[in-house]
Amino acid sequence: MINLAAIIERIEALLSDDTDASVTYAALEARLALEKVCYDRLRQRHDYISHDQLKRWQPGAVVLTLMNEVDAHVGQTMTLKMGKNPGVKPEDDDYVEIGTEVGFDPKRVAKMWQALANLALHVRLPEHRNDNIPAYGDKVRTRAKVEEVVAELKRLSKGTMTFSGFGEEVHFECSCGEKNRRRAGLLRDGQYVHCINPNCKQTWKAVQESDGFGFEQVTVPVDCDQCGKANHLPWRFFLDMKHDELGSFSCHTCKHKNFVQWRLMQARREPPVGGVGSG
Repeated sequence: MINLAAIIERIEALLSDDTDASVTYAALEARLALEKVCYDRLRQRHDYISHDQLKRWQPGAVVLTLMNEVDAHVGQTMTLKMGKNPGVKPEDDDYVEIGTEVGFDPKRVAKMWQALANLALHVRLPEHRNDNIPAYGDKVRTRAKVEEVVAELKRLSKGTMTFSGFGEEVHFECSCGEKNRRRAGLLRDGQYVHCINPNCKQTWKAVQESDGFGFEQVTVPVDCDQCGKANHLPWRFFLDMKHDELGSFSCHTCKHKNFVQWRLMQARREPPVGGVGSG
């Protein structure tokens, strides 16, 4: 877990100095603290999602992605308790509290994070030639927003443990040998999931079956330029290529080195009048 107490103490010390510079630095520390809180929730759940599938790095967006893909309860407060008497009905047992993870609203955290940047971490654009560019933002407004964040950090600091999530898991082994896990309750038929191995380019499609989910490899067939045999290449091999970038692969059958490239092509829905169309 993150030691929020030390971060809060550092922010409050900067606020107590009450200078334009110290309040600005307090805003930076507060913004970093919000990032750390959100990224720590990701760290605990990283076994269930590839880093490449985090489409946006902003803290609020990261947590919303986790809610949709990994753990629907990531923003909720959760408490773990253990019964004292094995074999007793749950409703009749006495429980000992093990720990609590304090939840938060990712949209509110995202708004505070963005507000700190707008107030304190950007220099104002000059409106005309003689406009003075201030060294810092509005100290009073910045301080108020930092104090709002500190209050939220103090609330979150009451947590005593972290979770990786709850719910039934499904497993599949990638062709690279990496064992992947996903929460069954958040999977959708046809959903693409990336292998969690950062060095692997394989993508898998979740397929709804009668007894759960299966996973199919997502590939693109490319015929070898020499022997004509189809080579099934990982879909992300092409997705990660830039326009006009040249890529290569060796044929699985004859080992001939083939080349591929992204190019803009004109497509026609039907042949033009009086002529033959081309693809």
